[in-house]
Amino acid sequence: MKVVIFFALLAVASAKRLFHQDQVLRIQPGGYDLKIINNLVERYPNIDFWAEPSLVRPVDIHVPRVHLTAVKVFLTRNRIDYEIFIEDLQVAIDNQKSDRPTQMSLATFDYNVYHTMDEIRAWMSDMVSTYSFVSQVNVGQSYEKSSIDALRITRSTSFNPPKFVLDCGLHSREWVAPASCLYAVKYLVEAQPGSAEYNILNEMEIVVIPIANPDGYEYSWTGDRMWRKTRSDTGHVCMGVDPNRNWDANWSGPGASASSCNDAYYGPSVMSEIEVRSQASFVGGLSNVQAYIDIHAYSQYWMYPYAWTYSKTSDENLLNTIGVNSVNAIRDVHGMTYLTGSISEVIYQASGSTVDYMYDTLGIKCSFAAELRDTGRYGFTLPERFIQPTAEETFAGL
Repeated sequence: MKVVIFFALLAVASAKRLFHQDQVLRIQPGGYDLKIINNLVERYPNIDFWAEPSLVRPVDIHVPRVHLTAVKVFLTRNRIDYEIFIEDLQVAIDNQKSDRPTQMSLATFDYNVYHTMDEIRAWMSDMVSTYSFVSQVNVGQSYEKSSIDALRITRSTSFNPPKFVLDCGLHSREWVAPASCLYAVKYLVEAQPGSAEYNILNEMEIVVIPIANPDGYEYSWTGDRMWRKTRSDTGHVCMGVDPNRNWDANWSGPGASASSCNDAYYGPSVMSEIEVRSQASFVGGLSNVQAYIDIHAYSQYWMYPYAWTYSKTSDENLLNTIGVNSVNAIRDVHGMTYLTGSISEVIYQASGSTVDYMYDTLGIKCSFAAELRDTGRYGFTLPERFIQPTAEETFAGL
């Protein structure tokens, strides 16, 4: 009997999470007390804020079917208006990507579909073998012993060209972020002599980490499409740590959670996650890094430090100028509106973030965080038809 129970539990633990009849509700900013919204998490721990509570922007809440009626009653009783943004989350997930053959070679690689971890690894290898000015370097290792790798792209003959690091896929479920980074590499390697992209590579080196959290990304394909964190065993009730709350940048402060079951869990200790330590060591070991960007989704923001405090950096004017130029370049491509400003003011306070660490600890003045498409209609389930336009405008911003 014990053996039967064990295998039954194992089957449940390894089953793929489904989201049938779960909904995503949107609450418009203002007109309510933030404490009331935050009480939802205490009452119903399984709900998931896709966009955190705020008085200046909409709040998106993924509500599991089992809590749906109770949450709607709670909101109605507290006179909080809401609209249903995603009627059935599983349907949205099923419609997000197409069924297709596995793509393990550059010759058949389609940039307009979402790719598995294995496909991305094969693509990286093919990039190196196809283009002499592309090399692959190891960033480090994940909790589950997966290799974290980066592509270094440059035509510069300088011994130490200025470097721009693109960090993608830190949050597992934000698939359009790494998809846009793959497109960025495509634009760079296929650039023709005389083009702006070609000239950029003559002058500097672009370092792209396509998937900074491989365990989480893999799990978002095989186990839980809405998984955000790492996959480490922290010794607590729930697995994983938010790798964008674990950095040594006011760690465990405002905008990070002490609960292991919260998607913004800051971890058992500062820099506890090997993925975080690996990237910190890798970027810190590069010389002449002039710019860094941590690419996420969604909400359409192009932001800079600080995240943990409302205080301004000493480079506020420069960073704001770059941010304004970037969002203008983005708008010129497909007319999409992105907001720029410091993270704490544009989106929310977030302690332990990559961008604050890169700016303060590593001294990378031009440190940015991007939130790509969309503004919530699809959220983390952005369909594949939006990959190319998102990538095109993202590259303009970069």
